[in-house]
Amino acid sequence: MTTAFFAATVALVQTDIKKIIAYSTCSQLGYMFFAAGVGAYNVAMFHLFTHAFFKALLFLGSGSVIHAFKDEQDINNMGGVWKKLPYTYALMIIGTLALTGFPFLSGFYSKDAIIEFAYLSENTTGYYAAGIGIFTAFLTSIYSWRLIFKTFHGEYNNKAVKIEETHESPLVMLIPLVILSIGAIFAGFLFKDLFVGHGGDNYFWAESIKFLEPLSKEHPPTWFLLLTPCLVLISIPIAFYLFVKNKKLPEEIANMNRPLYKFLINKWYFDEFYEATIIKPSKKLGLFLWKFCDGKLIDGFGPDGISSFIKKCSIKANKFQSGFIYQYAFVMLLGFSALLTFLIVR
Repeated sequence: MTTAFFAATVALVQTDIKKIIAYSTCSQLGYMFFAAGVGAYNVAMFHLFTHAFFKALLFLGSGSVIHAFKDEQDINNMGGVWKKLPYTYALMIIGTLALTGFPFLSGFYSKDAIIEFAYLSENTTGYYAAGIGIFTAFLTSIYSWRLIFKTFHGEYNNKAVKIEETHESPLVMLIPLVILSIGAIFAGFLFKDLFVGHGGDNYFWAESIKFLEPLSKEHPPTWFLLLTPCLVLISIPIAFYLFVKNKKLPEEIANMNRPLYKFLINKWYFDEFYEATIIKPSKKLGLFLWKFCDGKLIDGFGPDGISSFIKKCSIKANKFQSGFIYQYAFVMLLGFSALLTFLIVR
């Protein structure tokens, strides 16, 4: 679940439209893994299934936006084009609603099922996962609507492309979006019984996975069921106020919390951590194995060493090939002496 929270916090401050959606994917993978962690494998698969529709819709929708802005990907250089891109705008709204778990769309059924099963596990890990899952759902809604509002609403901010030059994508791009939007709306409702229904925890998996304990048949309390949808709904006006009505407020919050902002914009410094703990030591180890073990030891005492020795011996022996008879006679005498010595000693 920490993965879901980590990716959501990073997505909050990204400005590349595709990176925001990519970190959202990482966050949703965190949900799937913690569903598997509490034993709800069928629910994890259910979220993977529904997630495929609305996340593909958002990725292709962002491609439509990038196409309209002539390869621009920074959401700070967009805005004010919802009337120019009405179909892309509407379809990305559907994808965003499904992603955030808006009631009765696909993400609502699968994501809430994960949080509910985590809560019903009735252990510390499950309660932790459920709590982080709810808070992450709120963050997901905030950064998702941030993308929508900064991309399509407010003032037009692109200086390289005039707003008159932006245009809706052709049908070859819109038709796949429409198909995916149907799945984003109905996949959760239509397939929830297949994955988590029919009165059996392992109905979908049949005998392919052994369930040590049956998943709980109880229902969480009503307040818990309403908590996530309420936070998702509340986040929409909050995001609208932050990124449309009072756009200076996020900048002020970032300036007031500069260390935290830098921490998030640098992705929790995971790249630097991997560089210091894995990449650099691996490079040093590889260089040592290459230069010393392979170069000096294996090659030095192996093929390179033998060939070098033979070459040196050949160069030395070549000096005896002078064409003078007395040198040849001297070499023959040395050879005869060595052979005689060998026979005497033996």
